[in-house]
Amino acid sequence: MDNDVLTIIVSRAVVNKLVFFTAAMIIFPIFTFFVVQYLFNNNAILSGGIAAGVANVVLIGYIVAAFLEPTDDSVDENGETKKDR
Repeated sequence: MDNDVLTIIVSRAVVNKLVFFTAAMIIFPIFTFFVVQYLFNNNAILSGGIAAGVANVVLIGYIVAAFLEPTDDSVDENGETKKDR
């Protein structure tokens, strides 16, 4: 594939959003695990459960952000969009 075609297919905003949520999925649960470990005297079950909950919140946030992202209308050979048909 040509670099121009790849740039058109995947916009910079989509890549930035993916990188942000990937970093959040790695950093937030680990940070939460160790903070809860520190606060509740090494309770691994509680720490792991809350960290899993934080991972789920990040995942749900990504899904919501993906659904709220604007989509481009695809155009066929006649110049009509799907909404025009």
